Amino acid sequence: MNSKPLLKMTLALVLSAASMGSLAAISDADAAKLGNTLTPVGADPKGNADGTIPAWSGGMTAPPAGYQPGGSRIDPFADEKPLFTIDASNFQQYADKLTEGQKALFQKYPDSFKMPIYPTHRTAAAPQWVYDKTATNAVNTRLTEDGNGVLDLCTGYPFPIPQNGLEALWNHTLRWQGTAVERSYLNLVVNDDGSLAIGGASYRENHPYLMPNKNTDCNPETVLEILVNYDLPIRRKGEVLVVRDPVNQNITPRQAWQYIPGQRRVRRAPTIAFDTPNSSVSGLSTYDDDRLFNGSPERYNWKLVEKREMYIPYNNNALFVAGEQGDDKVREIFTPGHQNPEYSRWELHRVWVVEGTLKDDQRHIYSKRTYYLDEDSWAAVAGDLYDGRGELWRAVFANMLNAYDVPLTYIGGQWQVDFQSGDYGVTAFDVKPVRVYEGEKDSLFTPKGIRQISRR
Repeated sequence: MNSKPLLKMTLALVLSAASMGSLAAISDADAAKLGNTLTPVGADPKGNADGTIPAWSGGMTAPPAGYQPGGSRIDPFADEKPLFTIDASNFQQYADKLTEGQKALFQKYPDSFKMPIYPTHRTAAAPQWVYDKTATNAVNTRLTEDGNGVLDLCTGYPFPIPQNGLEALWNHTLRWQGTAVERSYLNLVVNDDGSLAIGGASYRENHPYLMPNKNTDCNPETVLEILVNYDLPIRRKGEVLVVRDPVNQNITPRQAWQYIPGQRRVRRAPTIAFDTPNSSVSGLSTYDDDRLFNGSPERYNWKLVEKREMYIPYNNNALFVAGEQGDDKVREIFTPGHQNPEYSRWELHRVWVVEGTLKDDQRHIYSKRTYYLDEDSWAAVAGDLYDGRGELWRAVFANMLNAYDVPLTYIGGQWQVDFQSGDYGVTAFDVKPVRVYEGEKDSLFTPKGIRQISRR
């Protein structure tokens, strides 16, 4: 059965509703599809017609044999071999399932860029209480009038059946990411000539909207709290950054503070947002490129384009296990031009395509951004970024960790190619197992909290 006509008709209805400026939640009848004809987060539970995408059967909710709690999240599919490999000689054959960035990589690096395609496993899962609250959100959660915030948000996905591009993007921003995480990661600049610069940090992050003990009335004030303590390079050791994102940026914009050891004081950091270049990767990405997209969506008009089958990074556990082996292995993984294909795993999944076009009265270095959101986790897994001339400038890809012990599908780092320079940046690549836990006190994510840390 060909599902494309049905999908196009569904999208037409969705986009028609969006064009009427509807900010209302969906009906009870539509919400009843969740967990029945749709998965609890709004994905299509069925496999595809030719069997290359299987049905979703609850995701992976238990660790494989051999996993030790707190240790490396071993590859549950370590015995699998690629079904086939896409390379410069045959990528046109698969063009309808590739991003523009993937096509550009085949053209720019025909001798080295390859995509090993593995069997698809729909491992994405979340705790039952997340599913329960997602059903509540489906009929209650709304966008603010201009879409720059959400209202009536419980501890789940906000818009499991999105009516427009903004709602789909908010699903990425407010997806299940664990109540809180603690990480140790590297930031890398990989130059076209083979040279590599390494930075790193320890990192703690609260998701207050996902904390049942904090978001008790479905009315959180804050959705994200981040504390970054830099330790590499040596010149940044002791530098601390704190970021707090409100649920409604119409009322309160992002708050950020920095502590720089040489200045010995905490300062506001209002530019840690939008298209400010990210110094951790020498400006090869912007601050709102982190997690492919984060922060306020206000500078773009967002469009829900379509749902389609695409080859995306998924179940990349073997990559992270390798990265935990030290700097020599990290250098082997991140080769000039692009991530080493030997450490990549691509699978065929359905994604929502969301396109942002810069508003006439706004400025940003990207005139257009296209994101591909995994239907099962709502995480953005790939993106195409265009310059002011409308030409493809950068492409970004997530590396997806299957944290089956939580359960959680997590962006454990990303690599972002600059086609103009030939260099690429690797942001927040985890080199130790991510710890998912109950979280920190809100007071840690304040100027006072920074001062306490800087005195240690």
